[in-house]
Amino acid sequence: MRIGICISLLIILTSCKNEVRFDSAEWNKKNVDWEWTEQREKMVVDLIKSDTLIGLQKNKILELLGNPSTETEKKLKYLVREKYEWNIDPEFIKYLWVELDKNGKATKCYIEKIK
Repeated sequence: MRIGICISLLIILTSCKNEVRFDSAEWNKKNVDWEWTEQREKMVVDLIKSDTLIGLQKNKILELLGNPSTETEKKLKYLVREKYEWNIDPEFIKYLWVELDKNGKATKCYIEKIK
């Protein structure tokens, strides 16, 4: 009985994981807004930790992440998560920023959280 409870608890805890491996198809999947941004939020940690984008050319980044929300010559900005609670104003918004060098290669990635 105790083993069954422990196994059930372990399954529940591991299924509530807040971090998953980056998957380009999942990142670009369009669902209901809150669903796909929630999935992006879980993937962005792996994306940054693994340095997946560092050293890639801009065209390859666009291939992996799709079109950015905002784009300049030196930066790409992607919506990661818009979190709403009880009112129409978001509780917070998270963006992934990708900085590019003069040759269009990714040199830095970071998350910006706006409250």
